[in-house]
Amino acid sequence: MATKGSTGESKIKQLPSGSYRAQVMIAGRRHSVTGATKEEVRRKRRELLTNADKGMLPSSERWTVGQYLEHWLDNVIKPNRRATTYRDYRNTVYRHAIPMFGRVKLSKLQAAHLEALYAEMRGKGLAPKTIKNAHGTIHSALEHALRHGLVLRNVAQAVDRPKAKRAEMHVFTWEQAKTLKDAIAGTRWEAMITLAVTTGMRQGELLGLQWRDVDLEAGRVHVSRQLDRDKTLSETKTDKGRRVIDLPPFAVEALRAHRARQLEHRLGAGPEWEDHGLVFTTYQGRPLGHRNVIREYAKLLQRAGLPHVEFHGLRHTAATLMLVQGVPAKVVQEMLGHSQVSVTLDIYSHVIPGMGREAADKLQRLLG
Repeated sequence: MATKGSTGESKIKQLPSGSYRAQVMIAGRRHSVTGATKEEVRRKRRELLTNADKGMLPSSERWTVGQYLEHWLDNVIKPNRRATTYRDYRNTVYRHAIPMFGRVKLSKLQAAHLEALYAEMRGKGLAPKTIKNAHGTIHSALEHALRHGLVLRNVAQAVDRPKAKRAEMHVFTWEQAKTLKDAIAGTRWEAMITLAVTTGMRQGELLGLQWRDVDLEAGRVHVSRQLDRDKTLSETKTDKGRRVIDLPPFAVEALRAHRARQLEHRLGAGPEWEDHGLVFTTYQGRPLGHRNVIREYAKLLQRAGLPHVEFHGLRHTAATLMLVQGVPAKVVQEMLGHSQVSVTLDIYSHVIPGMGREAADKLQRLLG
């Protein structure tokens, strides 16, 4: 983090008092260490640099929010989190937080600064979810500062967490799902959309699926990675996201047919084929772009005369259809990769009233 010279470690100098001092540049700021001997100064300097490499910053009343956030992004988030997470955090920091209160001393940051930021974001017409995500980013940064003694409290905890309106959920009915199944039969999109509707896998998980993750004999897929929008593979966000999903026989057959078509494309492409081991690819074996898939999917819906349900709605369709058919919520939770069953029930609470009516009708038929 520090290098020798004017921007790194300085020479150890003896002060008029007889003690010794050296200076170190860390994340753009100069810090001094003093000691009775040169060896003590060297030891303190090593400790300072070691702690800084671990993300433990030296306390300083002159440290601004902007300087701290830049350090947090580059030395804590970037090396330890997914590239997409770093990108999202960076956007929040540089577009909103730093312009609003980046010059405020870290020790002087107040809840009112955050409230003013969220009010300004609402005034600009930004989506509630964007404001909620900004709060989460700032809260995480200040929590790290609190753990390392840079602030006395996390002021984000004193601010009411912005609430994001849950978007209206659009799903296919059983009849519409059957129409979609017929419309994609024999197309290059059949296997992907079939998996989406039968497993609830996310788009990134489908695009990141590799043949080594597919067991056609056992009829199951292993979900452990996803394709990000920059077309790089990364692990799923959470441990729960890594899961094994059993497939219905027609989904297995769709995958078998897809593999045969892919082998034909591979032979046709010859030396232009790029082998990434992916199940779903371009005609040259390259990773598919998220937007291209969404565009082709929309065309399929239009040709089939189906209402527009976003690609992510296929995941909601899978969950809704399973719950309506009486599949236990715990099983649905594990298939979708939710952290807790309460998350599943919260998202699909609109299904519960119908399930309750169905249960009552069954009791009437059995005992009435």
